[in-house]
Amino acid sequence: MPASSIYMKKKFLFIFFLIVPFLALSSKEENIEEFHASELQVQLASEIIKKLESSHLVKKDYTAIKSEAFVEFLQRLDPNKIIFTSSESDSFYTSSSLTTNINEDLDIAFNIFNQYVDRYQLRYQTQIDFLNNINDENLYSSRTLIRDLSESERLRSLQSLKNLWVDLSTNDVIQLMLSGNTLEEAKDKTKKRMNNQLNYFEQTRNEDVFNIFVNSIASIFGPHTTYMSPKNSEDFDINMSLSLEGIGALLSSDGLYTSISSLVPGGPAEKTNLIKPKDKIIGVGQDDEGKIIDVIGWRIDDVVELIRGPKGSKVRLEIIPSSALSDTETKEIQIVRNVVKLEDQAAEKKILNIKRNDIDYKVGVIELPAFYFDFNAYQKRDLNYKSSSKDVKKLLKELKQEKVDGLVIDLRNNGGGSLYEANALAHLFLGRGTTVQVKSANGNIQGLGERWGYQYFDKPLVILVNKFSASASEILAGAIQDYDRGIIVGTDTFGKGTVQRVDALSSGQIKFTESKFYRVSGSSTQNLGVQPDIILPSLFNLDELGESKLDRALMHDTIPSTSHKNFNRVSIFKSSLQEVSQVRVKDSPLFSSIAQRKRWQEENQIDKLDLNLDSRKDQKNKIEEFLLANENSLRRTLNLPTFSNYKEFMERDDDPEILDIDQEVLSEAANILLDLVELKNKPLLAMNKTVNQP
Repeated sequence: MPASSIYMKKKFLFIFFLIVPFLALSSKEENIEEFHASELQVQLASEIIKKLESSHLVKKDYTAIKSEAFVEFLQRLDPNKIIFTSSESDSFYTSSSLTTNINEDLDIAFNIFNQYVDRYQLRYQTQIDFLNNINDENLYSSRTLIRDLSESERLRSLQSLKNLWVDLSTNDVIQLMLSGNTLEEAKDKTKKRMNNQLNYFEQTRNEDVFNIFVNSIASIFGPHTTYMSPKNSEDFDINMSLSLEGIGALLSSDGLYTSISSLVPGGPAEKTNLIKPKDKIIGVGQDDEGKIIDVIGWRIDDVVELIRGPKGSKVRLEIIPSSALSDTETKEIQIVRNVVKLEDQAAEKKILNIKRNDIDYKVGVIELPAFYFDFNAYQKRDLNYKSSSKDVKKLLKELKQEKVDGLVIDLRNNGGGSLYEANALAHLFLGRGTTVQVKSANGNIQGLGERWGYQYFDKPLVILVNKFSASASEILAGAIQDYDRGIIVGTDTFGKGTVQRVDALSSGQIKFTESKFYRVSGSSTQNLGVQPDIILPSLFNLDELGESKLDRALMHDTIPSTSHKNFNRVSIFKSSLQEVSQVRVKDSPLFSSIAQRKRWQEENQIDKLDLNLDSRKDQKNKIEEFLLANENSLRRTLNLPTFSNYKEFMERDDDPEILDIDQEVLSEAANILLDLVELKNKPLLAMNKTVNQP
């Protein structure tokens, strides 16, 4: 079982980029070779800085942000403040303020890392010594541990740090014992984990230290600006081409846990519906019987290598679900590796048959996982090239033939894709006009859209979004909302309103932000995202997700609006639609169960962890009792079999569709659409009744 989430929180999304893990350092007598920047690295750092200063959307001078970069560097090395004292960190900042060039800055950065190595050696030995002598008395302390150390103040003395290291190891052992291990088993697993981390530390190279420092500089420009070494550039190119045989997931690291950043639409992981963004991977096993290897504290590129594999082979992941109330709530899932193909991302349609007021309605649903475009086929003048707008237009033709009463476009978990595909899709419903404005690094603003066109589909429209709808999804949803053409339903979207470019360097690549999106109303989608007209419940804690939660995310702002048509399709009905939906949501057993779970979690928020096994057992039992009672209450309401104990609940087979929150949200979106249809038809219904009166 993993170490407590006390280590985590400050999450830096370096997808496939190195971030130093919690390095358990060697207790060997020989000294580890010191790290020093090379002359080539000095030149490369200067090249990166020059590129960012001249080309990034946000204009910043390195000399003005240098001190902030050193703060970030230390944060990346020691995010939970368990290595350096407050006076030591102050001395680092003082030293960095006296430098005059990047050469000197790199010398200081590498010197800090060398001190980091020395201190970690001490930490490793202190914790190993403690674990070698741990006994039952150590597990029943009155001490507590702050759950989120990243928000705490740095400790003032080395002795205070030593006490903290002992507390951390105590907590690791307690966590493992809560998962069913004996004291000896928990002690051995903790030591093994530390030694595994030691093995990975011994592979640390000068290049790794350099990557951390230059990415500390890059991150000051924004969270989507990163330097990629030649190895990480290769991983990035493989991912962008979708040619990698694996599970189809992008990973991130907070220094301890490797987490799911996002799922590739149509990929093996997404198709299983067993893993979600923000789930933490704590173990990886191969095929049906392969041993689960603990990957807590591993380098992210090594976790990636462990998960990759040939098409058709199986990988087993031990995860802590993002919805878990405790780190002891884990599950094991199995995924069959495959190649992610463009056709796996294709838009799909279905029809929901709903009867209301003795009238049979047909609601068309188009699920769009990505805004895809086969550029290679297009360049070869292949008339059958794949694109989301072409596929959706074909599906719309079929739905019109089926005489649907309206349409729901499901953009949940759609992280974006081609800007031009978002524009083309919007015009299927808008006809003509600007769909988005783009502001470049030089300040120029350009509107994208069509001067001519017609509405291909003009019936009532709902756009369904969630917190993982981003970029191109936000452009489409924002345009539909601004034109008052349809109603937006779900949660606030992610809020990524920027465009990145990747340029080659003398070694590796640099990814940086070059432009920013704005809606036709003039409001940026950055940070704020698209706010739905009708909000629906979510399993996720939305306060912890989205662009606005990323360090140094660009701010939301506005520019002048551009002229656009007002369809007057939704606004006059919006308050009525909200009221009716709220009643249904309140009466929904599934939505009510989610709300109850969130309230319980808020009321029982744990800020400090007791370093007492009995107290932690009581806490664990309390969580399990609530989860079981919450589930059984829901099942009784739905006339489903209940569980006699928590173990039976956790080992259950697949839940019936009636318990699928995603389906419940889609059903409510369809009902909102029909509310709109009926409100629009009210005058006609009243007229028909008058005409037909005897």
